[in-house]
Amino acid sequence: MDGFSISQVAERTGFPASTLRFYEQSGLVRPARTPAGYRTYDERHIELLAFIGRAKGFGLSLEEITELLELLDEDRCAPVQGRLRDLIDTKIADAQERIAELVAFTGELQRVASTLGGHTPDGPCDDTCGCTTDRPDLVGVPVIAKPIGADGRPLACTLSPDRVGDRMGEWQALLVPAVGRVPIADGVRVHFARDVDIAAIAALVAAEQECCRFFSFALTVDQRGFGLEVRAPDDALPVVHALFGAAA
Repeated sequence: MDGFSISQVAERTGFPASTLRFYEQSGLVRPARTPAGYRTYDERHIELLAFIGRAKGFGLSLEEITELLELLDEDRCAPVQGRLRDLIDTKIADAQERIAELVAFTGELQRVASTLGGHTPDGPCDDTCGCTTDRPDLVGVPVIAKPIGADGRPLACTLSPDRVGDRMGEWQALLVPAVGRVPIADGVRVHFARDVDIAAIAALVAAEQECCRFFSFALTVDQRGFGLEVRAPDDALPVVHALFGAAA
């Protein structure tokens, strides 16, 4: 039999046979049929499945992948690349929003944790034990993050929950003129043209250092232009990439 059987394709692509049958039913990948009724795949099908697997890794939905496959059938890269870039940009924005929400939620949990343990009544909970209500003596007290990084540095933001989203928005606006990113040890270097507003970047760096001391910043100028180097412990690298972007 010419081509590949469904079991061979499953072995080559990592997709189980049940998923391959689902993709066929959904119209994503349509294998041919032998006279005996067996599915048979060719190299083009293998390429399509590799594309689908990559798109799924980006978090794209079945509808979005179907749209990309329709563009792929036109044998023109530009429409595929343009639409994929739009979808990826949306996923980046969604991921950054979720990270901001998680950072804010973590800050709130740490605030609540800081109200516990200071007072344990000998009997039922009261209004200062922190179990059933915030301890009034600790309301408004800044959260001191516990050191959880491998190097002992605190990996939590001390901004109030309502300020986290604003700070991410400030960075996103300031990073619009960035012309590239390259990986560096423990972080990323963001490249800017020489006419970038260095003072504005420096001011935001100073503000960020106040609330997120696990970041390490360096402002550099060399033949590549102006650069902002951002480093953090391994556990905090996802936050670095969310705020400043990952190297391409």
